[in-house]
Amino acid sequence: MTTNGTKQAQSENVSPYIPVQDYVGQGYSLPNGEKTGEFAKTHRKEIIDQVNKFFKDKYDLEVTTHNLVGATNAVVAFVESKGEPHFHTSVIVGVDLANQKVTGNVWANEGAVEGAITSGLYEMAYEEEFRNLDRFAEAVVKKYPVIGMPQQMINHTVNVGYAAPYYSLSTSELNFPEAYKAFMNNHNISKQELRTLIQKQPFDKNGIDISLTFFMKEKHASSNQKIANEVIVEFKKLKKIAPGNYGVFIQSNDIIKRTGTEKNYKGTIPDKTDIIKIPGN
Repeated sequence: MTTNGTKQAQSENVSPYIPVQDYVGQGYSLPNGEKTGEFAKTHRKEIIDQVNKFFKDKYDLEVTTHNLVGATNAVVAFVESKGEPHFHTSVIVGVDLANQKVTGNVWANEGAVEGAITSGLYEMAYEEEFRNLDRFAEAVVKKYPVIGMPQQMINHTVNVGYAAPYYSLSTSELNFPEAYKAFMNNHNISKQELRTLIQKQPFDKNGIDISLTFFMKEKHASSNQKIANEVIVEFKKLKKIAPGNYGVFIQSNDIIKRTGTEKNYKGTIPDKTDIIKIPGN
């Protein structure tokens, strides 16, 4: 006879969901990645060496590789920058399974790394404003039964750019070309110089997307519309935060293991009810 404890364990093993507090990327997968995922386990150092060389040669930056995920004839490396600009992104490392070797070919989706770097530069330029956003988010967590994204989950599954427990930034170097170019010419550029270059450009509400995200604290709880409505009202009153296109989301506690995304959410509707914060707000 099967005990209740064993039944529960079996149910947890087959469930596609997991509480966000327990999620560190286990089960995260990409199509056709089974064999290359196993390859990554036995060739981890070679893959990471190639990733490090790619970032050093192309961007003169150092990164930490947190997670290797198998894909079709490749391994996707999820990385975090060392120091500023702070960002998370991913690159693709070619794999020759027939000969059991790393091909030495490393690439990224077009503009992905450049956009991630630029989002980190944006955070640097508006450092004080993002600390104000941190304080707002921390107040939300104290007031409501919600939590932020665990750091290990960020490290293992996030590749959008600047990412913190309560929010993430995404943009493109095409939106702030002068700031990106100036940084690539001088990695020691000051935060004030970056801010000046960014503010020289006309404000574009689509230039920077900022997702303010909270997860329900109670395990397996669904998203809560009432909390979402109240946080949105409070956020709209907030002053002295960085200009941008904001989304506010209260997400379920359960995460889909395969994708690292929420089971359900309440909040603003992307491209419909986003909250625009203009310069000087």
